[in-house]
Amino acid sequence: MNIRLFPAIIASLLVLLFWFYYSSVYSGAVDFENLAADVAYVGNEECAYCHREIYQSFLRTGMGRSFYRPGAQPDIEDYTDNNHVYDRQNNLHYEMIAAADGYYQVEYRENDQAVRTHELRRKVDYVVGSGNNNRTYLASENGYINEMPVTWYSEKEIWDLSPGFNRLNMRFNRPVIAECMHCHNDYNVFEEFSVNRYTGSIAEGISCERCHGPGQLHVDKHMGATDEATSASVDRTIVNPVHLSADLQMDVCRQCHLQGEISVFKTGKSSSDFRPGMRLTDIKTVFIEDGLPKGDFRIASHGGRISLSTCFTASNGSMTCITCHNPHEPVQERSRTYFNDRCMDCHATESLTALQEPKNHSNNGDCVQCHMRQGATADILHVNFTDHWIRKKIDILNEKESDALFVRKTALKLRDFFEEEDPAAVIRQGIAYTNYYETRHSEPAYLVRAIILLEQGLQDVPEHLEGYYALARAFQLQGKDQQAAAAYQRVLSLDPTHMWTCYQLGRLYLDEAPERSAAYLARAIHLNPDNPKVWKEYGDALLFTEDVAGAKTAYERALALDSYFATAYNRLGELEFYQHNDLDAAVTNFTRAINQNPDHTLALHNMANIAILSKDLDQAENYSKRVLAVDPEFSASYGTLATVSRERGQLAEAETYLRKLIALEPNNQQALAMLRQLNDE
Repeated sequence: MNIRLFPAIIASLLVLLFWFYYSSVYSGAVDFENLAADVAYVGNEECAYCHREIYQSFLRTGMGRSFYRPGAQPDIEDYTDNNHVYDRQNNLHYEMIAAADGYYQVEYRENDQAVRTHELRRKVDYVVGSGNNNRTYLASENGYINEMPVTWYSEKEIWDLSPGFNRLNMRFNRPVIAECMHCHNDYNVFEEFSVNRYTGSIAEGISCERCHGPGQLHVDKHMGATDEATSASVDRTIVNPVHLSADLQMDVCRQCHLQGEISVFKTGKSSSDFRPGMRLTDIKTVFIEDGLPKGDFRIASHGGRISLSTCFTASNGSMTCITCHNPHEPVQERSRTYFNDRCMDCHATESLTALQEPKNHSNNGDCVQCHMRQGATADILHVNFTDHWIRKKIDILNEKESDALFVRKTALKLRDFFEEEDPAAVIRQGIAYTNYYETRHSEPAYLVRAIILLEQGLQDVPEHLEGYYALARAFQLQGKDQQAAAAYQRVLSLDPTHMWTCYQLGRLYLDEAPERSAAYLARAIHLNPDNPKVWKEYGDALLFTEDVAGAKTAYERALALDSYFATAYNRLGELEFYQHNDLDAAVTNFTRAINQNPDHTLALHNMANIAILSKDLDQAENYSKRVLAVDPEFSASYGTLATVSRERGQLAEAETYLRKLIALEPNNQQALAMLRQLNDE
C-alpha cells in the first residue's frame, strides 16, 4: 500500500469514529461547569482559534448564516426586474431597491392615474435567514428592531409579503421580540420592560456557544495549557452534547426547534437563560395544539414532530436530532445516500423488500421522500420543508385540509408538550391562553379559559406574579375594568417595580381618573424612560388633566424615540389644533402621521376638519371618504360629508349621510338637530 495514503485513511477513520461517537447517546451524567450563570460567552472567534475546520464548516450552515448586515452575504435577490409586491387587501405596493448607500423597501400607494399618493422608504439594517429558504429584513431605530413587510423566498425566487403579513400586514411595525431574536441570532442584550429594544452592538449569526454553552472556562483552561490539563476524557468546562442524556441532547435543539403554538417562561426566566445541559422545562413551557392536525407542521416544529414518530418512541432514547444531522455541516451538502444510510442503521434493505412495495426499498430508493412529508409549512408560504414526523404512509392532503393549515377559524385547545404537573402548571396554561388571544387569535373563548385556569391556579400558588398579570390582562381585554384593576394591584403588591402593570393601570384609568392615570404612567416612565408608547399614553393623561405643556413634551419625547410613530404625530397635531389653534403646526403633524400610515383614520379625519374650517370642501370630502374606505363605521366622517353636501346645497345627499351617522349613533344630538334643520329647509 502506498504509504502516502496513510494520513488520508487515518483522517477518514477519525472523522467516521468522531461522527459515530458524536451521533451516539451518552448514558452517563456529567456536571458541566459552564452552566453557572456567571460564566461568560466569548464569541465564535475564540472557538475558531483552535477549531478552525469545524468553524469554517459551521459558517456554511443555515445557523452559521442566520443573521447579518446587508451586503455581508452575496445577493441572491432580484432587485431590478421582479422587485415589486402588491398587497391587494390593503392596497399597498412594495418595491425593493439596492442603492449605492444600502438596501431599501419602499411602500407606496397609487391613484387611478398611477400617481403615487403615499410613499414610505425604509432602509434595511439587518437580514435574517441564510437564503437557503428565505431572507427576511429588519429595520432598527434607537435600538428598537422591527420586521419589514417583504421577504425573499429562495426556492421560487420571488418577493412576497413576510410570514404572517398576508393575514395582518403590520407594515414596518412588527416588533422583533426577544424570543424571535434568540432563535435567529446569537445572544444580545434585551432591554428589560421593552418589547423589541436591544442595547449595545447586535450580534451577527448563531454562534458555537448556542449549542455548547459559554466558553470562557474552556478558553481559560486550554490557552497555554499543558497536556496533563487537557487529558481528561470529558472536558467539563464546555458542553459537548454527546455527553448529555438523550432528553438533554434534544433540549439543546428544542430550545429553538420546538416551536409549538406559544411558550410561557417560568418565573424570572427568559430565552437567554437557557444553557445546553439544562432542561428546557427549567426555562419555559411549550404549548402545542391538542389533537394536532396531521399536516400541521411549522418551520421550527422539528422537535415536536419527531416525537410523534414510532422510530423515535421505539428507540428508547437512542434516537436524537444528531442521529441524522451533524450541526457543523450544511444539510444541503448531504446526499440522499447519506440519509438513507441513517435509516438503514435500523431498517435493513433485505427486510424492507418483503413489504408491499419492494421496488421502493431498493438500495437507491429515497426513504425521506416516501416517509417524511415535503411541502409548505402551516406558518410560512413559499417554502418547502421536511415534516419530521416519520410515518409508514403519508396521506396527501386535500385542498380543504391544506387551506385549513393557514387559517384559524375556531378556538384551539392548548396542551403542555412536556406534560408538567407542578403546582404552577395550570397558571402557565392560563397565561398561554391570554397571550395567545393577544398575539395570535382574538377569539373570546381564550379569555374565558384563561380566567378559569388562572383563578384556579392562583388559589394554589397565590404569589405567582405573572399569573396575576395575565389574569388582569384577560379581565381588561374583556372590558371588566374593576376586576382588572384589582388583579393589577395584586401584581404591584408582589412587585412595585412591575413597569407593565403601571402602564396598563395608566391606560385603565385614563378616561375616568386622568390624574391617577398620569401618576401610574409617570411610575412606568421612571422604571423605563425609553418606551415611546408609554410616553404617548402619558401625554394623553396629561392632556386630560389640562397640562398642555407637559403633554406636548411627552409626545415629543415619544417621537424622539420613534420617529415613525404615527399616533404620536396625530396626538401632537390635535394638541396644536384644538389647544393652540395653530393650524400650520397641526397640518404638519397630521401630514406626518398620514405619511407614516396612509390609513390613520383619526389623522385623516382631523385633516378633513381643518379643510372644513378652510372652506376647502373638496379636500374635506376626499379625506372623509378615505376614512370611510378604511372604516365604514367611522361615524364622524358621515357628519363631515353631510356638512360638505349641505354647504354645496345637496340637501338630499346631506340627509343620506346624516341617516347613516344616526344609524351608528342613534342618540347623536348634533346629527339629529342637523337633520331637523334640513327637513325645515
